[in-house]
Amino acid sequence: MNTSNKVIPIHTANTIDDEASIWLVRLDNGNLANRSRKELKAWLSADKRHQVALKAMADIWSDMDEVLIMINGDNSSDNVSLWPILTPVFKPLLMAASVCFLVFFMWVSIPLDVEKNSYVTLKGQQLDARFDDGSIVHLNTNSHIETEFSDDKRIIILIRGEVLFEVAHDPDRPFIVYAGDRLVQAIGTKFVVHLKSENIQVTVTDGKVKMSKVALNTTLNDIKELNSATIQADDVFIAKGEKVIAGSNQIPKFTYIEPENIKRELSWIDGKLIFENEKLIDVIKEVNRYVDIEIVLKDPSLHNIGISGRFDLGDSEALIEAIELSFNIKSQRLESNKILFTR
Repeated sequence: MNTSNKVIPIHTANTIDDEASIWLVRLDNGNLANRSRKELKAWLSADKRHQVALKAMADIWSDMDEVLIMINGDNSSDNVSLWPILTPVFKPLLMAASVCFLVFFMWVSIPLDVEKNSYVTLKGQQLDARFDDGSIVHLNTNSHIETEFSDDKRIIILIRGEVLFEVAHDPDRPFIVYAGDRLVQAIGTKFVVHLKSENIQVTVTDGKVKMSKVALNTTLNDIKELNSATIQADDVFIAKGEKVIAGSNQIPKFTYIEPENIKRELSWIDGKLIFENEKLIDVIKEVNRYVDIEIVLKDPSLHNIGISGRFDLGDSEALIEAIELSFNIKSQRLESNKILFTR
């Protein structure tokens, strides 16, 4: 007597067609949960006949409404209607007919475990967002990121601007920020990435990150294939309190930042700008990032004047008044959105 309880399920053609019909109706609802989406993907990959059956079922039901119209048409000599009989069976499938073919290929071609999002701020705006994994991002003025989270990687593409990342620890899902020609991988940390026209700046406020060099315009698929655990010759590790400035094809430059200076650099999160004996030209460049009014220094002798102060973001008028009173500088409005500083 065979005591083996191993059972091999046999899927007949009828069974497959029945399952395809059920999935066709569920797809039309448009609100499959993640678990159901994975079940569909597993069903499609389990047997080549499944995909053929679902496509064939979509083709059949897309033509069924025309067949019923012909059967129950106004020109029919016998006013025989099959619709009352067929409605309970075919109506859900006919509802799906208009979209099922497109939806089917959308579900098959797009990975079911990938979540994509986009976050954007305009000039003078800040934005905080929390991801499902518990990570938090703070977007500074005029910034834009694209995110793609999957079961094995969390990828952020920094398109422009400055973002503070607070990364939730997950050793099985590396957190990678792609900016310019650099990849910055978090190692359970909190850090800022600022993408500028001339360089990329990375400041670590907690933990550490690994920064790798990649080719410009590296595709997302190439990033996905990278082995994040591999260390390359030109990789650099940035620890808490360190800031690295990496220009294109240049050796990254390290700077240690005192805790109080880190707080000052991140003052924008609290809606403030704090300066301590910084060059006026640098202060003006920073302020111009947040306000619609462009401040211009005409006299080069004004560039190196040291300035200190605390200002509210967007309050350019207070900054202009403070500079005028403190340094005997005159402001002249050239246009509605431009101010010139002169002695």
